[in-house]
Parts: sequence; structure tokens; C-alpha cells
Amino acid sequence: MHTGTTNPHLHEFTRVLLELRWGDMDAYGHVNNVTQLRLLEEARVRALGSPTHSTDAPTTPGQLGISGTVSGITIPAIFAEASNTTELLVASHTIEYRRPIPYRAGPIAIDLVISEVKPASVTIGYVIAEPDGSVAYTLAETVIVFVDRTNSRPRRLSQEETAAMSDVIRPAVPMRSRR
Repeated sequence: MHTGTTNPHLHEFTRVLLELRWGDMDAYGHVNNVTQLRLLEEARVRALGSPTHSTDAPTTPGQLGISGTVSGITIPAIFAEASNTTELLVASHTIEYRRPIPYRAGPIAIDLVISEVKPASVTIGYVIAEPDGSVAYTLAETVIVFVDRTNSRPRRLSQEETAAMSDVIRPAVPMRSRR
């Protein structure tokens, strides 16, 4: 179980806390659907590692850096490490908007799981929720494909990458489309 936090749809997960911005709201007074996709992207990069890590600005541990915003299951560093020779491309997104997200001061929780590892892709599940787990707003999945930069074709995960990921695979997010 994730230490000190709950999620109504997941038991073990990686949690990323992100602050909402006033500009994230739409004319209806809640967080825009496109902004929610951007929140998923930001959470994915913080939890899995930046594909541009070699040129990113350095972070200071404990001061708005990754260490202060990511907790729970530690995802192996294969995503950031692979980015030297591999493009990590989004093959698909599936999103279910369950409830509007109202603006508030304070963070929103994006909980992630690695739910499937295939020969050339990884499926990441997400739940956007209140940090106390009282409300789940959005459920989503993203399929990431590993693409070799030299030939622009999908590449197989190495045995080491697959083995590292096998320890963190968790049940998929319960999307309605799976019922």
C-alpha cells in the first residue's frame, strides 16, 4: 500500500503531486480536459524520468524538485536511460473524465502504475484524484512505444529493461471500457 495516502482505484502506485494554475481552468470553472492531458504528461515525466534529462536544468532536492513531488513505488530509471538512444513516443491515450476538477490552492494527486510491459511498449495507468483519496476525477492510460533513433522503428525492450519493469507491474486502472 502507498504509505500515508489512498486512492479509490489503486492499491500500490507512484504518486506525483502537482499544483494547479489559475489558467488551467476553462469557462465552466473547472480544469480543462486538454490541461488534464498535460497534467498526465507532467506526472509521467516526473515519475519515469525526463527524456531530455541530459539537457534539463538541475533540480535541488527538497525544493520544488522531483524528490518533493514523487512518492510511492519507485519506477526503474529505464525511461530516462533509454532516451539517449531511443525515442519514447506516445502511441495512444485513453481518458475517462469522471468528475470535473475544481480549481483550488494546493496540489492535485496523479497516481501512476505500470500495468503492462510488451516487447516494444509499456502501458501506464493514471488516476487524477484528491490527495486524500476522497475523489477520483479522471482515469487514463497511455501506451509508450520505444523507437530506435537510428532507424525510426520500434525497438524491443532489452532483457534488463523488461526484468526491471517486472517488479513494478501492477493491476491496470479500472477503465469503464474494460468492463
